[in-house]
Amino acid sequence: MLFQERQVFIRRWWPLLLAPIIVVGTLVWLVPAKPFRADWAAVVAGVAVALSIVLLLTLRLETRLDDAGMHYRLFPLQWNWQSRPWTEISQAYVRAYDPLGEYGGWGLKGRRSNRALNISGDQGLQLVLRDGTRLLLGTQRPAEIKEALEQLAVPRPDASGTM
Repeated sequence: MLFQERQVFIRRWWPLLLAPIIVVGTLVWLVPAKPFRADWAAVVAGVAVALSIVLLLTLRLETRLDDAGMHYRLFPLQWNWQSRPWTEISQAYVRAYDPLGEYGGWGLKGRRSNRALNISGDQGLQLVLRDGTRLLLGTQRPAEIKEALEQLAVPRPDASGTM
């Protein structure tokens, strides 16, 4: 394994700041105006908020580079690892990007021909596959990925953007 990175969407201390707000808001929604009468819309909203928080707490982007290729997943949206062998990749390089402008935000974004998986920041590993499909994987460690790509001798564009 030449490179491995694991990024989390919500830093572990954020829930400590949000917990009191969530608890008070959920209690206000769930306490019925009349005893023993549940407001089901409030219950559904509370469950949706709780599930969203669980998703954000468990969401993580995992990336690996090794001699076989590039491996990645956005857990829990992707349970299985996705792999791209180096033979499928025509170019791989680190670049700055605009998450909102290019992809509409963070997470699993884009279309089939130009997809991004990112958690935070504006640096990513750009893969251009032999079929023309593009895949960008966000990274918080661009210098280390560059070093791993150099060790693997993966093709990357020259200064003019051509091979």
